[in-house]
Order: sequence, then C-alpha cells, then structure tokens
Amino acid sequence: MRVLQIISVLLLLLTSTLKLSIIDIPLDDNIIHYFFNASIILTGFSVMFPIVSYFRIKKLKIERDGHLTLILNEMVSEQNTEVFISRQLNNVVTLFKNKQQIIICGKPILELLDNSQVKFLLAHEYFHIKKNHLIKNILSFTFAISGVPILLLIISPFLISRISILWVLIIAFIVYISCFIFHFIFSQRREFAADKYASFIVDSEVAKNTLSILKKHALVPEKSYNIFETHPSLNKRIEKVASK
Repeated sequence: MRVLQIISVLLLLLTSTLKLSIIDIPLDDNIIHYFFNASIILTGFSVMFPIVSYFRIKKLKIERDGHLTLILNEMVSEQNTEVFISRQLNNVVTLFKNKQQIIICGKPILELLDNSQVKFLLAHEYFHIKKNHLIKNILSFTFAISGVPILLLIISPFLISRISILWVLIIAFIVYISCFIFHFIFSQRREFAADKYASFIVDSEVAKNTLSILKKHALVPEKSYNIFETHPSLNKRIEKVASK
C-alpha cells in the first residue's frame, strides 16, 4: 500500500501540473483529464483506506487473539499477519493497522464454527493479503473508470477514419461497459481463488460446511443480483468448493 500511495501522489502532482498548464506536454486535454481522474481515485483509495481502517478498528474495539494467530502461523509459516477478535463484528475482514494488514474475526461467527472451519476463514483472508487482492481491486477499478476512456480516446481517431461515428460510439460503449463488468468478474474470481486455497488447507467438505453456516445465519450480507458485486453469492461459492 505504501508504494501505491507514493505512486498515486506523484501521479496526482504530475497530472495537476499538466491540467494547470504548468508543464507543457502535447497531450489531448481529455486524456489529461482522465489521467487526473485516475490519480485522484488512486490517491483517494490508497490514502483514505488506511484512515478508514483506523477509525473502523477503533469502532470495532478489537482485541489481539494469540490463539487464532497461532492457528494461522501453524497453517502458513514465515508470515507475520496478526489476528484480532471483535464483539461488534459478525463476519471476518482484513483492515490496516500500523501499515500492516490484519485479520479481524467477529466473536459471533467464532461461536458458530469449530476449529477446522475457523482455519478455513483465516486461510481465506490470509490468501487475500498474500496476493494483494485489495490493491489489485483498486487498480482494476481505476483502469475501468479512467484507463479505458484513455485507450478509447487514443484509438478513436484511427477508428473514425475507417468506420462511421455511430459504430465508433457503439464500440466505445460496449468496451467501456464490458471492462466494468470484467472488474467485478475478476474480483469475484479472487474470492473463488481464496476459497480454493483455504479448501486445500482444510478440505472441500469443511469449506462447504463453513460457507453453509455463513449462509444459514446470514452473517455475510448478500443481494439478489450480484453481477456488479465484488463478492460472488454464497451459493456460487458453495457450488465451487463442493465441486473440487
């Protein structure tokens, strides 16, 4: 996250100087505009998320749990992720604490699960941390919002010289919406990948039972239509782990 913060702030400073014409580079104003938007999004996410995490941690009143941390260390050696518990939380989340990502487990969910099921949840969250899924989601969202328009602006003169403006607009619309959908598809695939990793550590039956408990007790909020959600439905996750 620190690297992303530095890059995003530098990009924001550069695009600000371009937008204010302090630096003169022969770039289309629209391209500069979308680069500026991208830098704002990246800076917003990279700077604000740790701040939001700080206040959320304060609200959750977390307590360090050596037993859960030990369980995670036994599953995955050579890692320093700490595990905390909170009575104010129903599920399991990862947040930033002192520049490091931590895992927070809700006390209510721990009371419903046995040891192997807790292992599944810890392994799932650890995989997100290990693979930097949070940063990947930020980058793919930023690309969908600002990167795609920049690419379309670059290639549109080439397309306009060969096909009608109507077809160019149709292609641009399809590409833009498709990239948005792909952002959510890839985010959901990361959830499936985390489930697969955790299933490998425990087993598919434990994974299935754990997710079934989450669904039964409604510990993970779900919506009826989830194509534009970062998380797949629990039913889909259960089907995936059951098919392993």
